[in-house]
Amino acid sequence: MSSRSRLSLTTLAVGVSLSTVAGVMMRHLLRRASSLSLTAAVMPRLPSTVQKYSQVPAKGSFTAKKIPKGLLKQHNTKAGTWGVIRIQQGRLRYQINEPQPAIFELDEENSGIIEPQVLHEVAPLTDDLLFVVEFYREAGTGPVKETREA
Repeated sequence: MSSRSRLSLTTLAVGVSLSTVAGVMMRHLLRRASSLSLTAAVMPRLPSTVQKYSQVPAKGSFTAKKIPKGLLKQHNTKAGTWGVIRIQQGRLRYQINEPQPAIFELDEENSGIIEPQVLHEVAPLTDDLLFVVEFYREAGTGPVKETREA
């Protein structure tokens, strides 16, 4: 057998071995992936029955350099309180920490919905960021007594 023939047979054997290993690995990965629950993050929806009762800041907007420290770390709203993060300019990272963690990039066309009592946090993504947070609740739930960091 010539050295060229041996080289061809070796290449063929290595190719078959690699394709066999790749096939086994691919089947394993596909089986594993099918057992995982892979779902895309979906922004919660604001109920049509809630009414706006407050906004922070009351005048003007938060900026990338003037975001209250409480918003930059994990926090939540009270029971029955919904929020909407409205971006006026720039981009903001909105991270929902529970029950299913998700990260969203908010901009002028994509607001963030905050569900009652769900832990979340934000972080500026651009220096030109301007945004407000609006608060909503069901009608007729009484007065709201809250103190917020300005």
